[in-house]
Amino acid sequence: MQTVAAAAGVSLMTVSNAYNRPDQLTPDTRERVLQAARLLGYPGPDPAAQSLRRRSTGAIGVVLTARLTDAFTDPGLVTILHGIASQLSDARRALLLVPTSAAEGTFPVRHAIADALVLCDLAAGDPAVTDALSRRIPLVTIGHPKLSGVPLVGIDNAAAAALAADHLTALGHQRFCVLTVAEDAPAAGPAGSTGGRPSIAARAAGFAAALAAAGIGADRVIQLKTANAAPDAAAVVSGVLARPPGQWPTAIFATTDVLALGALAAARAAGAAVPRQLSVVGFDDIAESAASSPPLTTVSQSLFVQGQTAAQIALRLIAGERPASKRLTAQLVVRGSTAPPPQSPP
Repeated sequence: MQTVAAAAGVSLMTVSNAYNRPDQLTPDTRERVLQAARLLGYPGPDPAAQSLRRRSTGAIGVVLTARLTDAFTDPGLVTILHGIASQLSDARRALLLVPTSAAEGTFPVRHAIADALVLCDLAAGDPAVTDALSRRIPLVTIGHPKLSGVPLVGIDNAAAAALAADHLTALGHQRFCVLTVAEDAPAAGPAGSTGGRPSIAARAAGFAAALAAAGIGADRVIQLKTANAAPDAAAVVSGVLARPPGQWPTAIFATTDVLALGALAAARAAGAAVPRQLSVVGFDDIAESAASSPPLTTVSQSLFVQGQTAAQIALRLIAGERPASKRLTAQLVVRGSTAPPPQSPP
């Protein structure tokens, strides 16, 4: 900067203002400084050094699964990120996507340059959570984990899944299939690390508990696990529907809408009429759910609002406030994919 100042014939403070406070200079003076810098090959102040000096990066990190591609392909996670981004954009803050793990020997959460972190659906024992806590910077969680002193935004997944079970049992269903995300499959929803998403486990457990309360035992429930992708879900459900119709479940509960849409595709391929022969319920209420054929009955939660709220809390924490957790509600949206079971095997 001293070399640039000498070349431009200005003070060191003028060079600093040219990059950091351009409103303090006339356009001609700033351009003279920047032209001198270009001729000397000086790119401007080092961003990392500026962050250290200011003790602020201007960015908030969102800790996701190790598969960053999920941030762009999973509709539920995309909606959460949209909510976060909308709030950060208004606050003139940047959004940093942080995987829980990367190449061996690297620690993305430990080294993320951010003023606060939003943890999305991580298990409490995930090493990324330990790394985040050790940073001693503001933290917010969406869904999970529940950490002492850390604000949490989200719904009660178990209670929300029970709404789906109560709806199906009230219709008279007795034979079920629960379609969920395999723990060792790449996660692709409101995401945590690769597998073991606490929200998914809570949904499956809440549905099972509600069935048990209705007197329906585990012997009347088929459990299927797969990656959170519609083609994978369609493949495993097709295996069930390859049995004689009298051995089909009469209702499928999928722990994500992505899985439920795959189940609808499998039903169409097998010639199973939804909902006359087979009812299907999803979870999340992504945009594709209302547009499916038939429209999907699903547990609706406002993923956009969850993202917005988490970002608002993170910004308030950075400002020195102490906002409380925000528990949101979920509701069952009944559409055309559920009906009473057939009176006799189809």
